Amino acid sequence: MKQYIIILFCTFFGSMASLQAANGPWLESEYAKVRLISSTQATGNLEQIPAALEFQLKPDWKVYWRSPGDAGLPPILEAYESKHEIKRYWPVPERFTLFDIETFGYSDSVILPLTIKHIDKTDDFLFKGFLDALICSDICLPLSGDISLSLPKGISSHSIYAQEIAYAKAKVPSKTTGPNIEIISTSLIPHDRSLLIDISISSKNLKDIFVETNLAGYSFSKPKIIKKLNDRILAQINVKGSQDPKKLMGQEVTLTILAGMQFKEEKLLISDTEDKQNSLLPLHLNGFITILLISFLGGIILNFMPCVLPILSLKVANFLGTAGKPYSEVRKHFLATAFGILFSFTLLSSGLIFLRNVGYQIGWGIQFQNPIFLVIISVILLIFIASLLDWFYLPIPRTAAKLSSVISNNAGYRYDFFSGMLATTLATPCSAPFVGTAVAFALSGSNFVLFSVLLIMGLGLSLPWLIFAIAPPLSSFLPKPGYWMVRVKQLSAILLIGTLIWILWVLSNLLGVRAEVQNAESSRYKTWSVEVMEDAITTGRPVFVDVTADWCITCKVNKISVLESREISDAFTKEKFILLQADWTSPNDEIAKFLASNGRFGIPFDIIFSPQLETPIILPEILTTEKLLSSIKKASLSQTK
Repeated sequence: MKQYIIILFCTFFGSMASLQAANGPWLESEYAKVRLISSTQATGNLEQIPAALEFQLKPDWKVYWRSPGDAGLPPILEAYESKHEIKRYWPVPERFTLFDIETFGYSDSVILPLTIKHIDKTDDFLFKGFLDALICSDICLPLSGDISLSLPKGISSHSIYAQEIAYAKAKVPSKTTGPNIEIISTSLIPHDRSLLIDISISSKNLKDIFVETNLAGYSFSKPKIIKKLNDRILAQINVKGSQDPKKLMGQEVTLTILAGMQFKEEKLLISDTEDKQNSLLPLHLNGFITILLISFLGGIILNFMPCVLPILSLKVANFLGTAGKPYSEVRKHFLATAFGILFSFTLLSSGLIFLRNVGYQIGWGIQFQNPIFLVIISVILLIFIASLLDWFYLPIPRTAAKLSSVISNNAGYRYDFFSGMLATTLATPCSAPFVGTAVAFALSGSNFVLFSVLLIMGLGLSLPWLIFAIAPPLSSFLPKPGYWMVRVKQLSAILLIGTLIWILWVLSNLLGVRAEVQNAESSRYKTWSVEVMEDAITTGRPVFVDVTADWCITCKVNKISVLESREISDAFTKEKFILLQADWTSPNDEIAKFLASNGRFGIPFDIIFSPQLETPIILPEILTTEKLLSSIKKASLSQTK
């Protein structure tokens, strides 16, 4: 019996000794600790000792990958003895996103495999080095100090850490970890600051793509899947940073792709988009047709949006002005108006392409941020008002008189053409359902895509006129000519006077001549900036951001009908929301970049951040009390995940 007790005693303490030998001492801080561990209990004949850094992190703390992303530093282990060569292995990381800052790393318990050269195989293994790591949560703290590992010489056998290290090493991308992932091409769109990654994935489940480059000053956003066709996926990745994206052309990048349960790492060169245009065409086609249909629907919807209220009088005057006329003349009037709409969309898309090519941050409705544009529109509106009220005998400047003589000839079709142009100009300051999607795709695509999408949207906006042009007999349902038409013209003029007052009010805000008056409701909002928003998010309270502008009528409708309602105000107060307002009345690159980072290029735009949400809630362009209350409830800190 004694013999068995002695054997058990020796076995127990022998295993404890082995356990002790397979790991080094902890390097500890308040929020994390780290040590070296080994998958072998003794050196055997090993030339490379299989080991790993084991991090144990408190909840919500992380340590960084080899490429940390927009911030952070990777853990660096240096040996005091230069002969102890270290080879690192990096398992696929997680992506952490905090108010547009993308970082890559690991959380909770982390095993980072490595091998250390055994200098003398006839002797014990003793490694001493210095670890310099950064751990982060809401703040970042260093985790630095001496670290060591010792193993006795003897027969090599697996330690209790062998399985954990093997599992971590299995998460390191290699030729066998992504057999069904094939990178077709990686191409650059410089003016959009984006990469297009064309990938073949049998699982069709793309989780993430991490992009690494040796050039300083660049970072890359999370990929957005913009096309799918069979087993092909086209992903778009925004290029962030202050450097010129064109410098990436021809450079080597490392892509780490996660798809389903597979992952792959591959180095390749970035090519120009034009070089891959033909190979990407089949993938683009179906999605591009879908976007064109969405754009067409968006144009139709624009006819019924609050944005078109300023030009409602022009629509009424156009339609009723054809009453009782021959069908051939009716067709020409409506075609002239439709052509004016399409021509103005052509000018708009051409102007946006020009601004983008010369380096400006572009967006939907940005023309209303330009005082010169507002002055020109004001003059044109004044001429239309004078035309409707038959005021052209009044003395006006010679240039305006020439323009008025062109527009006021209602017997021809120039009036209809310019009416269509003005209708389009005043209908585009705000986004709308389908319009936002189409515009975001257009402004993030090539020049051809931008031009095509906006032209099709113009076709949708002009649809009512085209229907009457195709079927002139429909005009027979309009009232017969009479004195009432004079009253309609006068009413239309009054509505345009209201539009002119609105334009002059927006102009006065841009020029800073209007006294700033804030009521009790608007004072509840703090002025937005990236820094203010980041600080608000770090408080742990829900944050509501409203991007608005004086020229955005839909924004005003949202404000009056929803945001300033007692029910919504009480809900914001009850859930302790921080309210921020970004005013895009004047040009603001910071706001434009914030919109673009969320896939939007027009307003209204409203978004909710909360620790309760895995991803922020982006609200629809047209707000409803029910939808906003539901979103507030989801973001409430009293909710349980």
